Amino acid sequence: MIFAAILAGGKGARMGTAVPKQYMELAGRPVIIRTIDVFLKSGLVDVLYVSVNEAWLDYAKELCVRYYGEDVAGSFRFVCGGKERMMSFLNVIYDIRDTYGIHETDMVLSHDAVRPFVTREIIEDCIEKTREFKVAMASVQSADTTYSMGREGFLTSTYDRKKLYVGQTPQGCRMDFMYDVISSYTEEELLSMTGTSQLFINRGIDVKVSLGHVNNLKITTLKDIALAEIQVEEAEGATS
Repeated sequence: MIFAAILAGGKGARMGTAVPKQYMELAGRPVIIRTIDVFLKSGLVDVLYVSVNEAWLDYAKELCVRYYGEDVAGSFRFVCGGKERMMSFLNVIYDIRDTYGIHETDMVLSHDAVRPFVTREIIEDCIEKTREFKVAMASVQSADTTYSMGREGFLTSTYDRKKLYVGQTPQGCRMDFMYDVISSYTEEELLSMTGTSQLFINRGIDVKVSLGHVNNLKITTLKDIALAEIQVEEAEGATS
């Protein structure tokens, strides 16, 4: 089975708005709904998880019923998010373990609810790379030269841009492998992590690069919403 976890546990603190960014409207549809749409329409996922902050759980469920109806929304599995991103993902892993069991033939994808421009191609490539290499992450090669500050206030060295990548989501992993690795961390260690790939890199495990795209934007600020509006307009204009 292929599980997909849409991580939507954020409280919107960085956005500075009353409504968390995943529930803000983007060209007339909530960001999280646009993200869920891609996974549903892809036909690649067997079970869709939505991890949300407990205070927004009822709202998230109502939103899904409004857009997908009782039958479809009722097939989603909702879990409450934890203190930080990795704890929210851990809650998904535990629910999979308790509900479906841990099997080496299964895999789990994690995806930011605020990356609504993910495509079927990106999801499919992540699945294929995960199936072959056990763990993969959508990534794009860095377009900028990156520097290191060797002493305070001074840039003292640079890196080979051809070897630098910007991580995105989805991130995929074989289910049994994920469970073993994530279980090896303490809660304190998990709270300090910002991405699923860190689970493996911190243990010396290489993560396979899967297809990413510069348009696979993560919405974290009001400026990002404005850029996302432009992307939606361009996409809808191209298909009209």
